[in-house]
Amino acid sequence: MNIQPTLRIVSDDVAIIDCLVDHGEMFKSFDTNKTTTFLVDEDLHIVFYFAESEVENKFMMYIVDNFTENQDCMALVLNHLEEQIKNNNYTYIMKQAKSKVLDMLHMTNTFRALFGKNKTEEANELYY
Repeated sequence: MNIQPTLRIVSDDVAIIDCLVDHGEMFKSFDTNKTTTFLVDEDLHIVFYFAESEVENKFMMYIVDNFTENQDCMALVLNHLEEQIKNNNYTYIMKQAKSKVLDMLHMTNTFRALFGKNKTEEANELYY
């Protein structure tokens, strides 16, 4: 489901498992709730596994495309995580994910430099 053009929520367990395996992020066990975050190119992936869930799909994944450029989407994810924490829904893993998203936001300039985006900005500033 696309929340915005650069923010997607995936609930297809098979697609999420494939993504985790393809990027070396697969969970080692499935006895407790878990979360992980990782980058695929410049896209931030946040994956949850709900061991205690009664629903058919036990995985959920947020993907923020080009996260250094889409901080509004990062804010939406943070708001959702905070809402889950406030409602006592999977509080421990939601707090873990929130902490990681905040870390990524605080390191945005570092990642922009890593992705070579600061040089582009500096080059554009020279023309004005």
